[in-house]
Amino acid sequence: MPRKAFVHDLQLAPHTFSHDRIANVESGVEDGSVTFTYTDQPAGTAIIIQALVTDVGEYPTSHMYMIYTTSENIPAPLSTALEDVGTLDGCNISQMLCKVAKTLDQADAGSQTNPVDLDDDAMDTDDHLVDGSDPEVDDDSDPGSDEIWSPGSPTNNDHIRRELPKFSEPRNRTAILSSNRRIRSDLRAVKQAGFRVGHLGGLIDNAQDCFVTISIRISKLGISEEAMQAWHLDPHQYFLLLIRFTAGYRSLDDLISSGNFHRSKDITFRTGLSQHYKIPIDEAVQAFSQVKRKFGISGSNGPYRNTDPNEIPKLRTSKGLHPLFIGAPLQDLMNERLLALINYRSAMGFGWAGAESYYIDHQGTNLLSENAVDNKYYAPESSSRTAALPKLVTDDHLAEAVTKASLPLIAMQFALRHLVRCTEFCLVCHEKVETNFEALKPYVCSKPLCLYQYMAFGFGPSIEHDIIAQPHVVDLLISFCYSSAAFNTLKNLPTGLALAVPVPSSMPARSQYPYRAPPFSNVPNQPVEQVNSKPGNPSKVYKAKFDKDNMELILSPGELVLFPNQWIFVMVPGSIQQRFHCRVIEALHPTIRLGPPVCVSDVSGPQDPKAQTPSFNVRGPGSSLLDPAHKLAAPIPSSEATKAGKYPEVEFVVYDQNFDDLSYADKQLITCVLLDTLPGVLEMKRYLQSKSGKDMSLKEWQDRISPAAAGVLRWIIASNRSCIVEVDHLVDGSTHASEERVSGMPQWMQFRFAQGAPDKEQRFIQSIRDVTGLQQYPSLYAWHGSPLQNWHSIVREGLHFQDTAHGRAFGHGVYHATDVSTSLGYSGGYYFHGDGTSASSTAWPQSHLQISQAIALNEIVNAPQRFVSNSPHLVVAQLDWIQTRYLFVKINNSTTFDKDMPPKEVYAQDPKYTPTGSDRQKIVIPITAVSKSRRPLTTESKNGVKKMKTGNLVDVDDTVLVSDDTDDEDLQILIDEEESHQKKPSVPAKSSQHTDLAKDEMKPKPHEVPKTDFVPGTLDSTSLPLLEPPSFATPMATKALQRELNSTIKIQDSLPPHELGWYINRELLSNMYQWIIELHSFESHLPLAKDLKAKGLKSVVLEVRFGKDYPMSPPFVRIIRPRFLSFMAGGGGHVTAGGALCMELLTNSGWSAVSNMESVLLQVRLALSSTDPKPARLEPGKVRDYDVGEAIEAYIRACLTHGWTVPPDFRSSYALADNHYNRPLP
Repeated sequence: MPRKAFVHDLQLAPHTFSHDRIANVESGVEDGSVTFTYTDQPAGTAIIIQALVTDVGEYPTSHMYMIYTTSENIPAPLSTALEDVGTLDGCNISQMLCKVAKTLDQADAGSQTNPVDLDDDAMDTDDHLVDGSDPEVDDDSDPGSDEIWSPGSPTNNDHIRRELPKFSEPRNRTAILSSNRRIRSDLRAVKQAGFRVGHLGGLIDNAQDCFVTISIRISKLGISEEAMQAWHLDPHQYFLLLIRFTAGYRSLDDLISSGNFHRSKDITFRTGLSQHYKIPIDEAVQAFSQVKRKFGISGSNGPYRNTDPNEIPKLRTSKGLHPLFIGAPLQDLMNERLLALINYRSAMGFGWAGAESYYIDHQGTNLLSENAVDNKYYAPESSSRTAALPKLVTDDHLAEAVTKASLPLIAMQFALRHLVRCTEFCLVCHEKVETNFEALKPYVCSKPLCLYQYMAFGFGPSIEHDIIAQPHVVDLLISFCYSSAAFNTLKNLPTGLALAVPVPSSMPARSQYPYRAPPFSNVPNQPVEQVNSKPGNPSKVYKAKFDKDNMELILSPGELVLFPNQWIFVMVPGSIQQRFHCRVIEALHPTIRLGPPVCVSDVSGPQDPKAQTPSFNVRGPGSSLLDPAHKLAAPIPSSEATKAGKYPEVEFVVYDQNFDDLSYADKQLITCVLLDTLPGVLEMKRYLQSKSGKDMSLKEWQDRISPAAAGVLRWIIASNRSCIVEVDHLVDGSTHASEERVSGMPQWMQFRFAQGAPDKEQRFIQSIRDVTGLQQYPSLYAWHGSPLQNWHSIVREGLHFQDTAHGRAFGHGVYHATDVSTSLGYSGGYYFHGDGTSASSTAWPQSHLQISQAIALNEIVNAPQRFVSNSPHLVVAQLDWIQTRYLFVKINNSTTFDKDMPPKEVYAQDPKYTPTGSDRQKIVIPITAVSKSRRPLTTESKNGVKKMKTGNLVDVDDTVLVSDDTDDEDLQILIDEEESHQKKPSVPAKSSQHTDLAKDEMKPKPHEVPKTDFVPGTLDSTSLPLLEPPSFATPMATKALQRELNSTIKIQDSLPPHELGWYINRELLSNMYQWIIELHSFESHLPLAKDLKAKGLKSVVLEVRFGKDYPMSPPFVRIIRPRFLSFMAGGGGHVTAGGALCMELLTNSGWSAVSNMESVLLQVRLALSSTDPKPARLEPGKVRDYDVGEAIEAYIRACLTHGWTVPPDFRSSYALADNHYNRPLP
C-alpha cells in the first residue's frame, strides 16, 4: 500500500542511508513530507530541508517531490542547487536523500559551473547506501519473472519492487486506430450487458486524461423496497461507476501484460448516485478531488452527512454525483484491490469469492507461482443468497469472456457485487461476515479493529442526520439498549472503541444506583471478571473541596493530576440525589475548573417529562451553556462554613478506565451510566437545528455529551441492522394520522419495521408463490411479543428461536398469536419486582416516549397446516416464511393520539386468521404494508367497495421513468472508425433485455445546434488593464509552471468548450507567470448568465499571476472584466469590491502545494456560480474594468477581514511600490 510503503521507507532511511552532513531524518508536519538537515561547510550551519511527496498514493513508483528549505539566509549556491534538484520522480526516500546530498555537496564545493544531471548514470546513488540495502531492482530484470511478481504478491510489498514499465503510447495512426477499436469493443460489451455507458474528456485518439461512466437504474438491481429505504436509494436514480484514466485508456490486456496489478495512479474509481446516466465533467473532476461537496463529504458513507433532512429531496434531484451510503468503503475496495483480484482470477482461474479469500489469506506473503493452491479457492460460491437477484447483477464477464475481456464491464460487475450484497461483507476489511442471522443494513465483522475503524473513520451512519430526521426512532433504539443493559442481557457490547469510562467499583452499588435485574431475567452465562485497572492508575475515589458557585474543585497538593477535556463523576457523600458528571475545562492545580454539571436522574420509576428540576446557580465562563439538562437533581446545601470561605468536601471518580477491561456485568452498568448522562433526543435535535448552516455535529457539544457517551450513542445507531421508520409523527404532543397506520391499536405508537437480508423480501415472495399458489389469501398476519429487554437484540439479529426465554411447549419455532392480549402477556408488560415497581422502571430516564412494551406485527405465509403448531399459537420454523412489517410500542407520556381511523385502501386478510387489536376489534391493515409488486388488481376500501388498482405483480422495472436520452458523443464512440464515415451505419437489432444501440439512436444529426455561444480567440486584450510583467523567474516556479501549463492546455484541447467552461488563448501567453483566462458557458438559469447575455458578453475575463515562490504560494486571481455588483450592494459569487476573489484557497491559509490549476479554475467557476448566500450579479450600466490597484487592496482587505495569511512573496511579486498599498501584510 502506498502510505505503508512511504512510512516503511521513512523508518528505514536512517539505517539504509549514511552521509556525514545529512541528519535528523524524520516525518514532517504535513502528510507525506520528510524533513532533514544538511550541514553547510565551513560555517557548520544546519539547514532545514523539507521534501514533500505531492501524492502519497503514487509512492513509490510514480510520485514527485517538492524540495525546499525553511531556513533563512542560506548561501546562494545552496539555494540555487535546491531549486535545480527537480522533482526526483519515482525515487524512494533513501534515493532522494542521496541525490539531494550529492547536489548540495557539489554546490557547496563550488562545482555549480557544470549543472548536475540527476538522471545521469555517472551519479551513483549507492555511494551513501548502507551495505546490504538494495532500494532499486536491476533494470535488466525480466518483468515477467516470479521474483518481480507472483500471484501471491500482496499490494503492501509494492515498495520493494521496482517501478513497473510504463505503457507505451501509440505513435502512428495504425496503432491509434487499433487502440480505438479496443476501446469501442470494451464499451460495446458494457452496453450489451445492459448498462448505460458514457465518456468524458475525449477517450479515443490516445487521449491522456479521460473518464468512462457506467450506470444502471436502481430499479433494475432487484433491491427490495425495504432495502432501498434503509439504504437511502431512489428506484429512479442511477448507480454510477466513474473510471478515470489519467494516462490514457488501459485495457485488461495492457494491465496483465505489464504486470501492473497493484493500485495504479493511472486508473482510479468513484461510485455514487445520479439523476442522469452520466455527469458533467466538472462534477467528475470534483469527484476525484478532496473537497467538501455542497451536500456533505464526497465519498462519505452516510449520504448527505450533517445535512438538514429538509434539503435532501432537493439535493437528490440536483445534477452531479451524489453520495452512496457505502461510498467510502466501496471506493476503497475498488481502488485498493480490484486490479489485484483481476490478476489473481486471470492467473489462477478463481471466481470472485476465491480471489477475495486468496487475497485476504495471503496478504503480507510472497508465494511463488509454483506453490500448490488450496482447492477451497476454487469452490463455487453458495447461490442461496443470489438466486433471487437479476442476471444483470450476477453475471461474471471475466469468467464468460473467451478473449479481450472488457475492464470497465468487469469493474461494474464487481461494484454491483458489493453494492447489492453489501450486508454479506465487512465494510472495513471486506471479508465475508460469518453470522447466523441476516441483516438489512451493512455493518462490520466481529473483529474489534474493524469496529473501531468503522466508528472512528466515519464509515457509520450520521447520528446527527438520524436524530434530526427520525428522533423517535433514535429514542426507541436507546430505550431498547438501556433496558437490555439494565437487565444484564446485552449480548454484544461496544468494545474495541477505546472508551474511557469511570471505574464501576468506585461508584455507588447497583442496588443503590438503582438498577436491578428481576429474578425471571435470562442473564447470559458470562464469567464474572475482575476490573483490570491500568498499572499505576488504581481504582480510587478521590476527595476534594467543591466551590459550587464557581464550579471549581480544590484538590489536595500532589494527590492527582487532571487534564482539560477529561470527564469526572462527582458525588456528595451520603446522598445519591447529589451527583453529577462534568468536563474539566481548565486545570491550574490545585484548582480545577469544571464545565456545567450533567446530572443523573433517579431511575427508580418512569419520569414525568413536565417535572421541573431545581436550578443550580453557575457563574463564570461556561454558564451560557447551562440549560435545564445541566441542573443538579438537588442543590448542594449552603452552610455557614461555606459562607465563611470553607467549601464542602465531595468525592469524584475520573473517566480513566478502558471499557474493554471491565467485567461483563460492569460493562452493562457503565452502559446505563453513560446513557443516563445523555440529553433527550428531542433536546439533541434542537441543538443540532440551532447549528444549521454550520458543522452539525454533536462533537461540538463537548460540555454536555462526554466522548464515552457519544461513542455508545453512535454504536447503538450504527449497529442497528433493521429499517425502522416512523408511522406516527409526533408534533407538539399529538400524533398526525397516516395512511400507513394499522387501525385497531389506539394509543400505541407505530413504526414500519423491516428486517432480514436485502433479498429476504424476494425469498418471502417466492415462498408465497411456491407454497400457496393461487389461493385467495396468500399470507396472514399475527402478533409476536417479547420483553422490552430483548428488542435490542431483535432489531440487530432478527427473529429466530436460538434462545429459549419462555419455554417451547408447542415445538421449536417463532411463536405468534392472532390475539394481541396473548402476545402482550409475553412482552413483559405485566411483570413486577418484589418492591412493587414494574419492569418499565428500567426505561431510559431521558426518553420522550417512555416505552413500557413492544410488540411486532408479522406477515406469514398462509400455510397453517405446515406450521410446527397452529393452535393455540402459530409456531413457524421456516424463517423465510416470516416478514416483520410493523413495530408497536406502548408509550407512557402525555401524547394525544388522533382518532383511530381505518385506512382508505386496505389489504384483504384471511377471515380465519385476522388478528385482533387492543380494542378487541379486528385490525385493519393498509395496502401499503405489502410491496408494490404484490398489491392485487383490486383492494378493499373501508366501506367494502372494490377499487381497481394498476396491474398485478408489477415490477419496479416496468414503472414509467423520465426520458434520459443518450448523448450523441456516447453513441458515436461505439461506432467503428470505418462505420463513422458511412451515412447509414449497420447496427444489430435491439434485443429484448441486453440491448445494443438502437438504430434511431445511431443516426447522426445533420444540423447540430452549438451548445455554447462562446467563440474562442475573439477577446481583444489590448484594452485590458494588467499587472506589470514580472521581473523575476525562479527555477522552481518556472519548472512547476511549465508542467502546469502543458497539463492545463492538454485538458483544454481534449474537452468540448461547453463542458470545460474556461479558455486560455495561447496567443495571449506572453510569459509563463501571467495567464489570461476566460470563464464562459455558465448555466443558463443563473442570474450571472442572464446578466452577461443582457450586456452582450460571452465570458468573464480573469488575470492569473504566479509569484516567485509558486507552487509553495498560491497564484493571485482577479477579475478584469466585467465589474460585478459588490456584496454590500447585494451581489455574491465571492467577488470582492475590487475584483479579487474572496476565497481561502487563494491565500496561504488554504493553499496546498499539490493543487493544480485545473482544480483552481473549477473552484473559481463554482464560486461565481454559487447562489449562497447571494448569486453573483453584474454591475448595472456600462461595462467597465477593474483596476489593478483596487484588486490588490481588496485582496489584502479580504485577508485581514477573515484572518487569512497573505503569501510572503505577494509584495515583491506584484510590485506593491505605491505607499498607498505599501503597508504591513498580515
